[in-house]
Amino acid sequence: MLPPLKEIDAGPAAARGEALADRFSLPLNDRNWRGNPGDYAGTGVGSSLDFQDHRNYLPGDDPRHINWQAFARTGDYTLKLYREEVRPIVEIVMDVSGSMFADEDKAERSLELLYFSFFSAERAGASAKIFITKGPLWKPVEPHALLTHRWQELAGEMNETESSTAPALGAIPFRQRSLRVLISDLLFTAAPENSVQSLQRNHGRAVLLCPYASSESNPGWNGNYEFIDSENESRNDRRVDASLLKRYLESYRRHFDRWKAAAMRAQIPFARIESSARFAEAVRKEAVPSGAIQLS
Repeated sequence: MLPPLKEIDAGPAAARGEALADRFSLPLNDRNWRGNPGDYAGTGVGSSLDFQDHRNYLPGDDPRHINWQAFARTGDYTLKLYREEVRPIVEIVMDVSGSMFADEDKAERSLELLYFSFFSAERAGASAKIFITKGPLWKPVEPHALLTHRWQELAGEMNETESSTAPALGAIPFRQRSLRVLISDLLFTAAPENSVQSLQRNHGRAVLLCPYASSESNPGWNGNYEFIDSENESRNDRRVDASLLKRYLESYRRHFDRWKAAAMRAQIPFARIESSARFAEAVRKEAVPSGAIQLS
């Protein structure tokens, strides 16, 4: 068994995640935003230099935006409209269930994705918020706690849960129109449509980043094994033959086929990211083609 999350040295993964944010980015450039003043095009009307349209003047409008040249020609008051510039909000949800850290490579990839997402949001000038979740439990994490790795202690204080319990996405207070980045192996039995709906509420947009290990996607089981539940460490002796392995692989494939289908219907970028390959190689398989991660 690997050490618990609170004992894992996250420093190297954080450094790699920060470096990777110079080469890759979250998909922040392909939509209009609502948020705080910043550098991205918004959906409202503002005072940037990006001209958008005209409309008739209404009582209460800012007279500084009256088109006086048009008034001289027509005698009608019209306004020049400019596209609002906003600072987008990125809300990162990190699944800290035991299965995320049951394999050394997968644990490293999960941490890389967390820090990459945070530093990518920072590089883009977005307002980054972080939440950790374990089954029905969730906690907000301040950026300082993330950068000092104290968030691992906060995660360690969360009680163990059933391995089949889905993250508490419906309870997290997402901001209006934010980008929600869920980092999870998705190894829970709840219908994916429920999680997708929770991620998209309040007009939000979502990205699914799913780290996985070859030991779960293509295990070479044959014979007697002691299986350990990564959430509560219960043990179960089981003999695995070719028939049982086949049923497992088919069930695993169907599980992620459902997730891919649900994400496609909701137009959510979804990517499974292999943990044994180098980050650049792993994200180019699914994350970049799907738009979940972009090249900087």
